[in-house]
Amino acid sequence: MWIVLLMFLAMSPAAFADQAALRISGESVSLSEIDALSRPKIDRLHKALADQAGRTLDRLIDRRLRASSPETKPSSPEPATNEAVRAFRSSRAEDFEGPFAPVETRRNPSAEDPAIRHYLEQKARATAEAEARRDLGKGHAVKILLPESGELEQPLPPQRTVAWVDDVPIPADALEQAAALHFYRLRKEIHLERRRNAETLIEHRLLGREARRRGVAAEVLLKQITGDTTVGDEELHAFIEAERAAGRPVSDPERARQYLSFRKAHARRTTFVESLRASARIEILFEEPPPPRLPMTEANAPALGGAGELRIVVYTNYRCAPCRQTHREIDRLLATDGNVRVIFRDFIPVYDPVAGEAARVSRCADRLGAFQRMRSELLTRNPPAFGEVWYEGHALSSLAARLGIDRADFFQCLSSREIGEAIARDTAEALELGFEEAPSFVAQGIPLSGFRTAESLTEILRRRTPRARPQPVEGKAGPR
Repeated sequence: MWIVLLMFLAMSPAAFADQAALRISGESVSLSEIDALSRPKIDRLHKALADQAGRTLDRLIDRRLRASSPETKPSSPEPATNEAVRAFRSSRAEDFEGPFAPVETRRNPSAEDPAIRHYLEQKARATAEAEARRDLGKGHAVKILLPESGELEQPLPPQRTVAWVDDVPIPADALEQAAALHFYRLRKEIHLERRRNAETLIEHRLLGREARRRGVAAEVLLKQITGDTTVGDEELHAFIEAERAAGRPVSDPERARQYLSFRKAHARRTTFVESLRASARIEILFEEPPPPRLPMTEANAPALGGAGELRIVVYTNYRCAPCRQTHREIDRLLATDGNVRVIFRDFIPVYDPVAGEAARVSRCADRLGAFQRMRSELLTRNPPAFGEVWYEGHALSSLAARLGIDRADFFQCLSSREIGEAIARDTAEALELGFEEAPSFVAQGIPLSGFRTAESLTEILRRRTPRARPQPVEGKAGPR
């Protein structure tokens, strides 16, 4: 009993904050002292962790309730009417016709109608889902046991219960897995803030010790080590000429003189502090959080490459410039390494009918055995402008002929509701994982965001890191 109590106290946020986080030549500095330098920011990050945990736990509870009541589904909202679109535009006339509205929008206000319609339908869908969520909880006992916000900066014990749904626990490891990337970003931000604070404390403590050793005040010591920082006219002129040559003309010479004086003082102070550090023993006792390992779910999505152990799941589209560059880098990677398999999940984080159309045609081409041919076609064409389309009706017929697929099957697939739902699921999964931009990747379980070269992807794939647990694939054929 007492052992359990002591273990609990040792892991409490208060006890954690009192632990030694830094030692400067044997002198301990607690975590609370480090956090005190930027307490408001640390508190905001703790709150962000708690908010993220709450949102993720709500999602886990919803899934548990839906699994127990599969017949309860949110009703599909009616499509937004033309009257609703016109009413929305009238209520925000400044956005469409005012002086700050985009030129193209002022010239053709109706060009924004598809985006307005999408927004209204998304809003109606969110309202329907919220109502369904309220109905879903009726007749069920739900108890939430989220820890304090400060406690969330460390991974929770896997078997700790964070919620009960009808006497069935939701363990902490389910929460950690579902919010892995979200938690990692916030925990790393806390770590980086503490490292900055630790560096500030180290400098102040070392300067204070040296000042006491010399028997002077710290301010006097700083004046002694910085010395005369006067900037002469010749030095200022050389700086102004160098800036002009670099394309950065100086408009205020006196301000430039002040900057050079500050830079000189800062360099001398930094050099002096480094000499003090060299003779001191510095121990930073708090560790950087390890990056998460994310699931690699193929979800019956298009895939290219071999059937080897090295896998990349890429969440991308055919519209954004970094996405298109990444597609070409993936081609380079696949051409040089036959042991890599790349799974293409659709990720359209903002409303974009052009990207949505490309996702549909590539998905349907994949269903009919022509994914790589369709992908090459999309990458050799320039994406159409927003509001336009890749292929008109007659162009789709000739596209099917070029791809060597049945026209009727292609058209049937394009109009299929299932394809749209698959694209929406991919995007929702990417957002739930914590990705915010396309392209994003899960390479052997390691999350990455933004443009990547073939070489950088190869380096990550070849790292000797534990493999992510493979996920089941639903009836997916081999690579094409």
